[in-house]
Amino acid sequence: TTNHEAVTNMLKETVSAAGTFETADSTEALSELPPPRVNSLLAGLRTIAQESGLWISGGGIHISGAPPDPQTQTPRVYNTHVILNHKGEVQCYYRKVHLFDVSIPGKVELRESKTTAGGTELVTCDSPIGKLGVTICYDLRFPEQYISLVEKGAQILLVPSAFTVPTGTAHWHTLLRARAIECQCYVLAAAQFGKHNDKRESFGHSLAVDPWGKVMADAGGFLDDETLVTAPPSIVTVEIDLG
Repeated sequence: TTNHEAVTNMLKETVSAAGTFETADSTEALSELPPPRVNSLLAGLRTIAQESGLWISGGGIHISGAPPDPQTQTPRVYNTHVILNHKGEVQCYYRKVHLFDVSIPGKVELRESKTTAGGTELVTCDSPIGKLGVTICYDLRFPEQYISLVEKGAQILLVPSAFTVPTGTAHWHTLLRARAIECQCYVLAAAQFGKHNDKRESFGHSLAVDPWGKVMADAGGFLDDETLVTAPPSIVTVEIDLG
């Protein structure tokens, strides 16, 4: 609910900030796509898209319909990146291929594969600002995926994420700039920021990077592995020139 309200307020503010495309990052269990089930998160984003005339990148959203864990039969979801057009229609959706399982003693212990099934298909999507390559978070560490998206025509790579503070401090900016440079594409990466619970914090630093690897915008976040920055959610806008 908190994420939903924050995203709603931020997108409404974006409408008055001369933006034509905005990304969001939140989670909620939805039914199989398409068509999406009416629910608080997706219904809210669709309404905002319709009223504002904005396209919205929403990821990752937990969507049901995945096969259960083959060993324990535990129900699982797909971590899904949904693109809504200006009419609030689902333009495309991508199921995250690379699942985040990590153990850093004393810092991070996460097993996405316990509750999430991996996708199998790469997705590109036509949009008013160019052809989008649609990914999620941990995919960022697999350059071959982005090269394949470019081969499919992608011009702008989307990477909504929730990097941990230790991994974000070490690698976030470097990986995004690397993907932009090697693919010669713009990279837009919305990033969650702040403390989720006693065991998990997200690094923040939503970035826009140009094909030369220059950071065009940085929304801010943790300064380093130890320093917490207290700041409200921010909005950044950039101009993209594919000419």
